[in-house]
Amino acid sequence: MIVTRLEDINRYRGLSTNLDTAFDWLLKEKWQNLEQGKHAIFGEAIYALVQSYKSKEHAACRFEAHRSFIDIQMLISGEEIIEALPREGLEVLEPYKPDIEFYVTPKDSAACRLFMKPGLLAIFFPEDAHRPCMIAGDGPEDIGKIVIKVAV
Repeated sequence: MIVTRLEDINRYRGLSTNLDTAFDWLLKEKWQNLEQGKHAIFGEAIYALVQSYKSKEHAACRFEAHRSFIDIQMLISGEEIIEALPREGLEVLEPYKPDIEFYVTPKDSAACRLFMKPGLLAIFFPEDAHRPCMIAGDGPEDIGKIVIKVAV
């Protein structure tokens, strides 16, 4: 897992060609003014999902992981909490289906808690289970987010 600011992502170049292509796309700000939905960046190997939703109560959110993709999550508007844990050892709640698997939230979780706001990126690799969309403040708020899926 990597948490960084958009202006600092060049520090992480060289991890993979696809990740570098996603970084280039983000830095050119091609994500601004996109409609909700799926947008190809490099075929099915790299694409952006533009999302809009209300943040949810923590109990309504589930840990998830992706075997074939790296997730780059960036808020455009609003604030939310994302928790992250190593995927290994978690109990499967919903078995893998392309491209996601859901896990039971551990009772004694020592999850890393990320307070996300616009301008921050969270990059989750296949070994990183993450639980996005959680309320960050006093109640649900409108969230605008881009999730870039990067094939490993």
